[in-house]
Amino acid sequence: MKETADRTSAIFPLALPAEALEAFAETQGALAARSLSVWGEHCTECAFPACYSACSFYAPREDHHCRRFERGIERAADLSRPDLRLTRIQFRRWGKLESQGTPALKPLKQAARLERLDRTLDGVLSGPIPAAVADKLRWRINSAKRAEGARGEAVGPEDVFVLEAFHDGAETWPFTLSIMTGRKEASGLFQAAAPLQPGYNRLVIPARDIAALVDLTGPVTIQVEPVREGSPPIVFGLVDFARLSGALAPRPAAKAAKGPPKIKCVVWDLDNTLWRGVLVEDGIEGVVLNAEAVAVIHELDRRGIINSIASKNDTDLAFRALEHFGLRDLFVFPKISWGPKSEAIRNIVAEMDVGIDTFAFIDDQPFERGEIAELLPEVAVFADTEMGSLLDHPRFDVPVTAESGKRREMYQTEEKRVAAREDSALDYVSFLKSCGIALTVRRLDPRNLARMYELSQRTNQLNFSGLRYSQAELEAVMAEHPEDAFVLSCEDKFGDYGAIGFCMLSEGRPQVESFFMSCRVQRKRVENAFFQLLSGELAARGAKRFEVRYKPTAKNGASAQMLTDLGFVFEPSGEGGEGLYVRPLDQAFEGHDVVRLHTDLTVASPAQAVA
Repeated sequence: MKETADRTSAIFPLALPAEALEAFAETQGALAARSLSVWGEHCTECAFPACYSACSFYAPREDHHCRRFERGIERAADLSRPDLRLTRIQFRRWGKLESQGTPALKPLKQAARLERLDRTLDGVLSGPIPAAVADKLRWRINSAKRAEGARGEAVGPEDVFVLEAFHDGAETWPFTLSIMTGRKEASGLFQAAAPLQPGYNRLVIPARDIAALVDLTGPVTIQVEPVREGSPPIVFGLVDFARLSGALAPRPAAKAAKGPPKIKCVVWDLDNTLWRGVLVEDGIEGVVLNAEAVAVIHELDRRGIINSIASKNDTDLAFRALEHFGLRDLFVFPKISWGPKSEAIRNIVAEMDVGIDTFAFIDDQPFERGEIAELLPEVAVFADTEMGSLLDHPRFDVPVTAESGKRREMYQTEEKRVAAREDSALDYVSFLKSCGIALTVRRLDPRNLARMYELSQRTNQLNFSGLRYSQAELEAVMAEHPEDAFVLSCEDKFGDYGAIGFCMLSEGRPQVESFFMSCRVQRKRVENAFFQLLSGELAARGAKRFEVRYKPTAKNGASAQMLTDLGFVFEPSGEGGEGLYVRPLDQAFEGHDVVRLHTDLTVASPAQAVA
C-alpha cells in the first residue's frame, strides 16, 4: 500500500509489453501470502524541519511534506491486465521509497480486500473536504495502515522478499535495497544491489538471509533508492515480504541479489565493551576485562578475521591497558584518539586495503553506532550486547585454513613495512629492492588447495574475471589439467605473505582465464614479475599476444586499473563490459626484476602431498 499523502485517486494508464505483464502476473500467481508495507516518498538528505525553508529542492505536496517523486506514488494499471496492482514512480533528486513498520504476512484475499479499502479511502479524500480535516484524516489513515500491516503471521525463514520493477529506458539503473532494524536500542542492516535492467526485473531474496542481520519480528525500515539521478519512470509491482506457493525465479536470472560479503575485520570499542568501566575515570586497575569479548576476539583471530580498535580514549593509557591485559598483539591498525570513530574506521580500511563492506563495528553507545550506520552504511554495526551471537552469524562463517591463523601476523608485519617505508629516505623502487621481495610460483596441489579456495572466496578487488572456485572445481583442475593452474606465494625481509595469488589458463587456448591476488602485495611489482614469467609460458603454448579475460563486477575496478598500468589495452566483447585485455608478448614488464622469482612447476604426487 502507498502512504496517503494527496487527495487523488487517479490511475496512471500503462501500455506494458506482453512479456512484462506475464512476469508481473507470474509473481502474483506464485503468492500464498504477502505483507502490506506502507510506502511513502522520502529524502536521502532529509534535515527536517530546517530543510523546508533552506533546501532549494524542497517542493511541498498537499500535506506539506517534501515532494521527492514527480507526481508522488502513482497507482497505475494496464488496460489489458487491470487485475495487476502496479505503481509508477519518477524519482526526483534525493528521492527514495521508504516503509516503516513490523512485517507480517496476510492471506491474499485479506490483503486484496485491504488494498481495495485503501483505494476507496483515497477516493473519499479526493472530495470537497477542508484541508485541515484532510490532514488529520491522512495522519489517522496512515497510522491505521501501519498498525494493520503489523497484524498477521510472522515472516519465517522459508519466506522471501520480492522486488519487481519495469522500465523502458536504454540502460541499467542501479538501485539499492536496504532493510534495517527500526528499534533505536538495536542495530542491524541488510543491503542488496538492485540493478534494474531495461524491461522487467525481479529480485527474490530469502528472508533467512535478511533475518541473519535484521530482527524481522519487530519494526523495520525498508528503503529502495536509486544510486544516481536521472532514472526513467519505474513501474513497481510487488515490493514486500511474501510466502510462495510455488517457484519464483529472479529475473534476469544472472542478476539475482547476493547477500553481503563475509566479514574480514571487526573494529572494537574499549570502554564498556572490551572492558567494563571507563578507563580515563577508573584507571587500569579500576576496569574489568569482559571475558566474553576476549573469547570472541580469540575465536575471530583463529578464523583469520582481523580485530582492530576505534576508541575515544587517552592513547598512551589505552595502549598500557591493552599491554596490562595481554591483549595488545591481538589488534591490528588500532585507532585510539578523541576524534570521530567514522574517521578512525576509514583509516583502518585504507591501511588494510580491503572493501569497507567487509568490516563490522561493535560499541555499547547508541550514538557511536548511529554515527557509523549513518556515515559508513556499508559497515555492519552491532551493539555490545550482541557480541555473544557473532560467532554463529553467517557473515562470520569463513573458511578456516592454516593460513587463517597467520593472517593477523601478516598484517602486523605489513604495519612494520609501512613504518619502514615512511622512515626510508630511498625512492619507492629502491625501497622495494631493499626489501628482498621473493615470489614463488607453484602448481595447485593438495597442500595449497584449501588456501586457494579461501582466497577465491575472499578476493574482490583484484579478481579479473569475478570467478569464485568451489573446492570441487579446484580438485577437478588439480586432477585433470594441473599444468594450467599457478599458485603464487611471496615473502620479504619483514616476513612471509603466504599464498597470495592464483592464475588459471584457458583449456585449449593460450590466454588467462582468471587471475586473483591479495591486495597486500599490490604495487610491489609482484604482478610484474609473475606476468613476465607468464609471457614465456603463453609464448611456448603458441600465443601470438598476451590475452587476459576480464569481466567487471561491483568491486573489481582495481583489476582493470592494474592491467592498464601493466600496459594492457582493453578490447570489449559481448555484453556487460566483458572483454579481453591484450598486450604484445615480446614487450617486457617494467620493474619485473625488482622481485626475485622462484618456480617449482612440478606436479606433486599423492605421497609428496601428504609429506
